[in-house]
Amino acid sequence: MGTSRAFLIFSLTVLLTAILPGCASVIEKKKAERKVMRIADTNLRLGLGYLQQGRVEAALEKLQKAIIVKPDYAEAHNGIALAYGQLDENEKAEAHYLQAMELSPKDGSILNNYAVFLCGNGRQVASEKYFLRAIKSRNYRTPAEALENLGICVLQIPDAGKAEIYLRKALRMNPRLRGALLNMARISVNKGRAMSGRAYLQRYQELSSLGADGLWLGIQVEKKMGDVDAVRDYENRLHRFFPDSQELRWLLESQEQDSKKQSAVSIL
Repeated sequence: MGTSRAFLIFSLTVLLTAILPGCASVIEKKKAERKVMRIADTNLRLGLGYLQQGRVEAALEKLQKAIIVKPDYAEAHNGIALAYGQLDENEKAEAHYLQAMELSPKDGSILNNYAVFLCGNGRQVASEKYFLRAIKSRNYRTPAEALENLGICVLQIPDAGKAEIYLRKALRMNPRLRGALLNMARISVNKGRAMSGRAYLQRYQELSSLGADGLWLGIQVEKKMGDVDAVRDYENRLHRFFPDSQELRWLLESQEQDSKKQSAVSIL
């Protein structure tokens, strides 16, 4: 009995001696992985922060440090792609987008960013499938914004019918999307639905002030509605807030043409 007990103790000792170094190596490996992740994550956060501030070169430096320590960090590749896109280095941007999608093919944010990149570079048709993949992604928290982006993008093809479908879906998910509201107003006016265009512009103005393009659109809407006072209000705001805009030049040209037509009628 004593011999058996001694053998058992010896066996356990041998087993523990074999296991413990293995456990130690696993623990050390996990510690090293956590350290790498901390370094990569810190550089990612700094890089994205610099990117938001418009410090693109500083952002690139930090984001590249992130992938040096963690080459398979999809979010860092996505950040680098955004930075190169801002620098108009499109080949490098696309390479990093493709790398990011290979590493994380269901990441809605990466898919949406790549789709926006494609759309901004005249590849609207190609962008659609990536927008749709982003929208379907379960981990993507802003599908309404991707739908808005998609609607605005296909409007550039131009495919107003498809754009309207996407923009309406986006507004059902989030009624406060300003880009969707403004472009739905534009589509409505172009399709002869002035009342609908007015409603979308009113909803927009409850959220934010109109830019020059929105004021110009408002002028077109109210002319179709026959509301002279509303037309004058939009014109005054365009003069006051956007004196150097292309839209004001269009307004002045149209007013000059109207004046010439009235003079011609008076002569007759």
